[in-house]
Amino acid sequence: KRRSIEVARPKGDEVAGIDLGVNIIASVVVSDGAWLLYRGARLKEDYFYFEGRIARLESEAAHAKAGGDEVKYYKLWAEVRRLKRKWTARRLHLYRNLASHLIHELWDRGVSSGVSTIYVGYPYDIAQERGNKYSVNIWAYRELVGAIEAKAREYGIAVYEVFERGTSSRCAYHDVEVSRHPRGVITCPVGDHRLHSDLNGALNILRRGSGVLVQGKGRGNLRPLSFIVDHSGVVPTP
Repeated sequence: KRRSIEVARPKGDEVAGIDLGVNIIASVVVSDGAWLLYRGARLKEDYFYFEGRIARLESEAAHAKAGGDEVKYYKLWAEVRRLKRKWTARRLHLYRNLASHLIHELWDRGVSSGVSTIYVGYPYDIAQERGNKYSVNIWAYRELVGAIEAKAREYGIAVYEVFERGTSSRCAYHDVEVSRHPRGVITCPVGDHRLHSDLNGALNILRRGSGVLVQGKGRGNLRPLSFIVDHSGVVPTP
């Protein structure tokens, strides 16, 4: 377990809300109007690669056991365990890369506009393993939040968890039920305005945690800074 040593203090008193997910690992809204997106393509690629290899080995192990070949059976299961450990290590590496980049971005927002407090959505259903195949297997929520909290402590930034239920299904500006169509977009019946679903989730989390609602130049008119999280680091989306 890593220990965090504080190396800096917050530069300002801005607050941020984070909506966590799979395709977009983190959608982050800052009270100064910034919106950051961290994309999870590499996380999914790793998952499907290891899922396929592990499934084949488990099938071979089952056949070996049925055929009475215990030596092959135990050898195959040892390889399965090795691959599961490797997948877990690679996932954690991606999370730590994300956390390092994210926290530095939030801290270093100018001389007096850095973030001092973060509110992270707590996905109750997924945390209780009631999500779908991808959210439960790909996304180790506690591991991800732990990486964010550990890096935040180094910069003196406080992290609080916010109950997430309803943040994706209600408009951040009007607190009414929304429709989700087309994919990735929510439509609010009040004024028929639209928001990116990940932006809406982060706005709701920020408002629920801090009472702050970011307006931008118009409702939902925020342009994201988009990043890809990879094993070599975090880079802007082309």
